[in-house]
Amino acid sequence: METKARNIMLGTAGHVDHGKTALVKMLTGCDTDRLPEEKKRGMTIELGFAPCRMTNERIVGIVDVPGHADFVRNMAAGAHGIDVVILIVAADDGVMPQTREHMDILTLLGVRRGLVALTKIDLLEADLRPLAVQDVRKFLAGTFLADAPICPVSNITGEGFDEFLTRLNELVGSCPDRTHEGLFRMWVERTFAMHGFGTVVSGIPTAGRIVEGQKLLVQPGGRHARVRRLEVYGAESKEGFAGQCVAANLTDIAPEELGRGMVLCQDDTFRPATMIEASLHLLPHVPAPLKDYTQVHFHIGTVEHMANVALLEDKELATGREAMVQFRLAGPVSAAPGERFIVRTSLSGLADGHVTTIGGGRILSAGDKRLRRNRQWTIDSLKARLAALDKSDDWLELMVRQHGGAMGLAEIARLAGFDPQRAAEICGQLAQAGRLARAEGQTFVHPANLAAAKEAILKTMDEFHAANPLRQGIEQESLAGLVCRTADDATQSASAGAEGSAAPAGRIDKPTFAAALAELIAAGKLVRAGSVLALAGRGAKVSQADVALCDKIEKTIQTGGFSPPDMPALAVSLAITPARLDAMVRLLADGGKVVRLDDKVVMHSDAVEKAKKIVLGLFARANSFETVEFRDAVAVSRKYAVPLLDYLDSVKFTSRSGNRRTPGQEARKLLAKP
Repeated sequence: METKARNIMLGTAGHVDHGKTALVKMLTGCDTDRLPEEKKRGMTIELGFAPCRMTNERIVGIVDVPGHADFVRNMAAGAHGIDVVILIVAADDGVMPQTREHMDILTLLGVRRGLVALTKIDLLEADLRPLAVQDVRKFLAGTFLADAPICPVSNITGEGFDEFLTRLNELVGSCPDRTHEGLFRMWVERTFAMHGFGTVVSGIPTAGRIVEGQKLLVQPGGRHARVRRLEVYGAESKEGFAGQCVAANLTDIAPEELGRGMVLCQDDTFRPATMIEASLHLLPHVPAPLKDYTQVHFHIGTVEHMANVALLEDKELATGREAMVQFRLAGPVSAAPGERFIVRTSLSGLADGHVTTIGGGRILSAGDKRLRRNRQWTIDSLKARLAALDKSDDWLELMVRQHGGAMGLAEIARLAGFDPQRAAEICGQLAQAGRLARAEGQTFVHPANLAAAKEAILKTMDEFHAANPLRQGIEQESLAGLVCRTADDATQSASAGAEGSAAPAGRIDKPTFAAALAELIAAGKLVRAGSVLALAGRGAKVSQADVALCDKIEKTIQTGGFSPPDMPALAVSLAITPARLDAMVRLLADGGKVVRLDDKVVMHSDAVEKAKKIVLGLFARANSFETVEFRDAVAVSRKYAVPLLDYLDSVKFTSRSGNRRTPGQEARKLLAKP
């Protein structure tokens, strides 16, 4: 029968000297106590890993964790990768303090499958065995093992082992393989040098897949390494997956540059941080509420750091309750959203008090900014993340929404922590379902942010019309400047000084603005009037006298051709103020009849179009021309030739390099036409 490795991890848990290592040896044939001190003391100190062959010839990994109170940090490091737990309780001792703490840790780390091995039954009279089972069942009530099988077994005589193995096989058979989608991540459990090979690291990947030849990043530190060779469950393999025991032979990095608590990852998506936002659940049997800024031992993956717990919702956290917090760590951690952690501290709050597990939860985000308490938009944002963690489509949609602006696929994949191909697939599905909108090409924006952009555009347009009754509308570029700048200013003011009680305005970037504008024009809420944009039904309120004056001004400018009249002189000749002339010129420019080349020169649109044809003629003879050549071609002085060329540069008809012009984007299109 074919042997196949499954990405499922078994794990032991239980009080010291209850027979965990002996049971693992019966299952695997391996003695996981590898250290001389473990042999000498007769107890597990470090984590032990071994392959376990199931009856269907499928292999799963098993991690043996230490049971002594002094080594709970090592137990927590191993428990992070467990899918199925074997809780071990000695029949002669019953439930002990570390049994209880291990159950707390397993529950907080999300383990939901397992069974109980009631060991050392050879030390108990037959009539007392049912009582031992009853005591364990009472302890398990209300836990994820409440209905789990309890299998009496002797590590000495082998009594009950066959029944135990049958139940274990059934449990493993019903457990789905751990998903390996996402970017590769593995907490380093052990690192050493192997003669003839160099650096070797081992651990249990939490996400993704690792392959020979792959280039990986080590965090914290940002060092790179390449995978030369792989072993999975002790056998050579070309690839390894999340949930398997993996050992990787690495090049380009020395063993001393690595250590437990570091992370091997696919890229720099999850950068090291000392500020970690999370949901924290305080265990119900903790004797007192958790005070703000309590110092704790923070365990995640295979790392432990001291940290202060900044409560974001209140000044204390009641027992049995959950709240949004920010951990302020003593050292950097490369944590990923969704990863589970535990916190331990002294029950008395004193440095010499007994340290025990008091709670745990899940990572929501990481960064470098201290968050302030009672900011509702921050709390709501973190709660939304918690609700979306376990659904890929919900999580990706939320990342786009919380980002605020439009995002390309590469940026979406990085922010969500997904493989780019998987991110593209989900984005396509969400766009089809109307949960994301396409801004341009493979750029996406959340519909809520698009709606906010449309609302901001309409509000800005309304304010513009109210403040400029004699303007037909506003140029698109000017409108974009107003809308995007206003949104950015609002975001900066909210995140800088005092955080408000409401969420800051969404960040409206140029692609989001363009998508929102297109939808408003398509819906008929905005219209193009000449060279400007206006609200439907709104525009300049012009009297008959103003219409007549505009006609007179336009004809005068048109008659001037490439040498239009000076504005001050035109105002004098028409017997109007410079301000009134400026207002009428704006009306004409909004309607596309004249073009303001600069502060002093206003030219008729017909003359500008004629100048473009002259420029195309110059380009037809040579790929570039100097200012003097253009001046001579239009037969005007530099006073008019230079502003006209500068305008053509600004609209990308020409492109300036020193004193020469080459075809700009618009001119190249026209020149390319047959």
